[in-house]
Amino acid sequence: MAIKGVIFDFNGTLFWDTPFHNTAWDRFLENHQIELTDQEKNEKIHGKNNRDIFTGLLNRAIEPEELERFIDEKEQLYRDICVKEQQPLADGAIELFEFLKVNNLRYTIATASGPENVGFFFRQFDLHHWFDFEQVVYDDGSMRGKPNPDFFLKAMEKLQLKPEECLIFEDSIAGIKAAENAGAGKIIIVNSTQTDYGQFGHEVIRTFRDPIRGWFEST
Repeated sequence: MAIKGVIFDFNGTLFWDTPFHNTAWDRFLENHQIELTDQEKNEKIHGKNNRDIFTGLLNRAIEPEELERFIDEKEQLYRDICVKEQQPLADGAIELFEFLKVNNLRYTIATASGPENVGFFFRQFDLHHWFDFEQVVYDDGSMRGKPNPDFFLKAMEKLQLKPEECLIFEDSIAGIKAAENAGAGKIIIVNSTQTDYGQFGHEVIRTFRDPIRGWFEST
């Protein structure tokens, strides 16, 4: 079946910000005297939503008010780093957005980021030129985190497409598994962190300037 729509993960996929998140997490963990190895960070943090992350880090139930304070603290650290670094979107991303628009292909973002960060991204990168904020799926507290498929299933619903008609771009292990669990017609892995994706059989790219048209041929 031909691909009719695209769902982008954002962090680590369209915006290669993993080092910024790592730095923000390091500062947050230091502030709260929590020590994690790099392996533990990969297992407990990357690709997951904040509710699951903080529950796993503290190994206990967290009251909503406390969770909100933790999220605000960590995400402000992260946004401050983004503003300081002024890093652009991934290579070729804007050209791909233009290709999708010209060819009337449906597309949106499905991210584990919360609404404050999504609003920040829209301002920072002028995403309104290519995306409808109302079509973006983000962590509103109503969906299970990746590797559960909830974020991608919601995005498919917004695009009014069947799973097999959708191409998903992802970078995290949990996100790739979520895309598989959602039944996506095609999954392309964006290797922004030199990760070993040998356990998966999907195409791996380092730039969105790869042969775009081939991604939308019948599968």
